[in-house]
Amino acid sequence: MPRFFVDQPLEGQVFLGGEDGRHLAKSLRVRPGEEVTLCDGRGADALCKVLSIQGEGALLQVEKTSPSQGEPQTKVTVCQCLCKGDKLETVTQKAVELGAVEIWPLESVRCVVKVDGKSAPKKLARMQSGRGVIPQVLAPASLKQALEEAARQGEILFFYERGEESLRQALRAAGERLFVCVGPEGGFAPEEAALA
Repeated sequence: MPRFFVDQPLEGQVFLGGEDGRHLAKSLRVRPGEEVTLCDGRGADALCKVLSIQGEGALLQVEKTSPSQGEPQTKVTVCQCLCKGDKLETVTQKAVELGAVEIWPLESVRCVVKVDGKSAPKKLARMQSGRGVIPQVLAPASLKQALEEAARQGEILFFYERGEESLRQALRAAGERLFVCVGPEGGFAPEEAALA
């Protein structure tokens, strides 16, 4: 069933226009009586019936609203050190598909790429894997800043080649909030691992 994000209340009648409306009306060729899912981007889904196709959009009737079933219990922030080329775009896409609520680009000692406004992904694919929340891409920060903030909010999973704990053990200790720190191409420096 097609899914679309809207920035309006999921109640009564909703007009789906713009790019999504064109996609629904012209590409998918949805007809009156068919069903689609609308998401508010904050964790709610609405089952909707198409009432009519109006030009390059559709008028929908909200039939039933429910919490999104596509969101994990643990809220994960992927703290990815800046990497060369468009690899950060791929990391962002995969993190969204796997259920991350935030992607946080970081600068570390061995990063080849340095923080500038263009290094962070500019947009997210908003309809990945049945998600009901639009993940956020945070402003780039230093590894030290991210570790300090992560320690205040939850658990830290720090991927380091000389780590002593298995991934299974680390995940067992994870609570409702987890920050996953992934290094750059050259890995984390020993002093960064000590800081973590």
